Amino acid sequence: MQEVRTIGYRLSSAHVFSVAFVLACAIAAALIGSFPLQLSVVTVFLFAGPHNVMEFRYFTSRMPVRWGRSRTFYLAAIAGVLPLTAAYLTLYFSSGNWLWSLESLQTFTAVWNTSFILWVGTLFYLRGQQRRKDWSIAIPIVFLLASLAWVVPQYWSLALVYVHPFIAMWFLERQIRRTKPEWLRAYHYCLASIPFFLVILWASLYGKSNLSQETNLFWRINQHAGSEILQNISSHLLVATHVFLESIHYFVWLLLIPLVDKRAIPWKLNDVPLFSNINGIPKIFVAFLTASVLITVVLWFGFAADYTTTRDIYFAFAIGHVLAEFPFLIKML
Repeated sequence: MQEVRTIGYRLSSAHVFSVAFVLACAIAAALIGSFPLQLSVVTVFLFAGPHNVMEFRYFTSRMPVRWGRSRTFYLAAIAGVLPLTAAYLTLYFSSGNWLWSLESLQTFTAVWNTSFILWVGTLFYLRGQQRRKDWSIAIPIVFLLASLAWVVPQYWSLALVYVHPFIAMWFLERQIRRTKPEWLRAYHYCLASIPFFLVILWASLYGKSNLSQETNLFWRINQHAGSEILQNISSHLLVATHVFLESIHYFVWLLLIPLVDKRAIPWKLNDVPLFSNINGIPKIFVAFLTASVLITVVLWFGFAADYTTTRDIYFAFAIGHVLAEFPFLIKML
């Protein structure tokens, strides 16, 4: 009888989870489709900083005190994140310099994209060696993607903008497999609903006129969603699609991952090896966690004082946390 009750509870919790997920997506799609620019401003203001804190908290809970056989993997991860971030920031903040021609900008972008692809492919290969599996298929895939990065560099960079939110959904899928496997099937149904909502957005917004670009902020939001590259597609559709996916991204990190992984709950520091282990670095960990919270507060003040400039700075430095996601995701495979 107890087993039946337990199974019944699990089925019930999975059902509630899936209904809540789909309902939240439906409400988000309706609101964002109607007010894409406004919702872009609001979501970034409210959730950009806090979701970075939650990501940092989650990653540190998964970082072992001693790397052991993973030493080469983690060293390769760091050797990619730091220089790629520095190169991206160099490109971002100097792209308006008169010394940069359009051709040189495209070449720099293609080189960065190629370096990123090679780095991710290397991490896949190293992870395959750790698990004693043949993941050498990553090598031809890497060269195929690298060739595309040179043929269409601008489309490749834009693809990263739209693929990034799905990384959070993949993290959640891997975490559910580990801590709440009874939710996995329900979550897969939730994932299947996202293309459904996207199709509804595209069908309803395809014929819409382009969004306003009368201010620098509105121009930046349109440009970030790819309006200058995909000029034949309504910017209303592009911005709404991007904001919808980013909202799910924030929703996953702020609510769903802590829901399925108790170690990701911010105040449960005893579950973080770097903090609680006898060989850990508790003072350094607390210092970094405190700094991440303070940065969030500074972001809020910055958004309130000069939203456009703060948004540009935030999205430039956000490449660091985007890159940091890949090693931890690959390590979970």
